[in-house]
Amino acid sequence: MLSFMDLTVPIDRAVFRLGLCVYVLSFFLVAIGDANKVVGRMPGYQCAYSVVYAAITTTPFSPNSVDYAPPFIYFSILVSALINPVFLAYVTLRFFKRTPQTTRPLKFVLLSMVPFSWVVLHNLEVYPREGHICWVVGILLVLFSGSTQSSNS
Repeated sequence: MLSFMDLTVPIDRAVFRLGLCVYVLSFFLVAIGDANKVVGRMPGYQCAYSVVYAAITTTPFSPNSVDYAPPFIYFSILVSALINPVFLAYVTLRFFKRTPQTTRPLKFVLLSMVPFSWVVLHNLEVYPREGHICWVVGILLVLFSGSTQSSNS
């Protein structure tokens, strides 16, 4: 007889894998739209690249600079640029079955980081599209899948 506990591991793995697939798919969908037609529509991979580029080139220290961003906006750009690397570190730790003491802080950090991307979107006066929604949903599915992904399945 099959018990409920026997079904939870495959369901958790399926949710983990679905989350990763949605996350990867999000990079190929339109992530932002621009009603003012300044930035235009951008796919997720271009948004990811742009935020990392902005984090490297923007400065909060020189208000007269062309690349100036106020300190809170700059901090939001920095945090947004770190979301994908931190997420990949989390996925790697889960894949290699690290203890919850290792992954739990990263889960909290990731959940705290996502709203900073919304600050950046608001500052740019753009709105999230299907790619951004899939990106967030993919991250949430992976974070709350509740199982450790094994390397041999």
